[in-house]
Amino acid sequence: MTTRVILVRPWSAGHAAGGCCSGDPAGVADECGPVGHRDPASAQAGACYLALRERLPEVDVQVVSAGNAPYLLPALYRSARASTGVLGSLRAAVRGPGPGAVLVDGERVGDLDQLGPDGVLGAVSARLAGRA
Repeated sequence: MTTRVILVRPWSAGHAAGGCCSGDPAGVADECGPVGHRDPASAQAGACYLALRERLPEVDVQVVSAGNAPYLLPALYRSARASTGVLGSLRAAVRGPGPGAVLVDGERVGDLDQLGPDGVLGAVSARLAGRA
């Protein structure tokens, strides 16, 4: 089973034309690296995304807006159901999707701002090691 990591994008000022990730679409990441010079929160999310993609290529990494409940709630529920059951999955779906959350298979492991790219990589790696 592929591990899914969801980075819940922090709220930012620009939501126009950002699609499912909201904010300035150029602010998350591009092929060359984080471009969020206009939005530090986007730069942090982009740096975390790129660190995960570079160091853990086997992990499915998604960046999602905190306002995208139609995606987040069912995704968290489905991810957590196998390990926590129905009630635990409902709790994970309700508690998990705050702005800046780092979610590994439906379980919140930290916050983008508090962990930073190295901390996010460490938290995800530790969760993967715990399953081996």
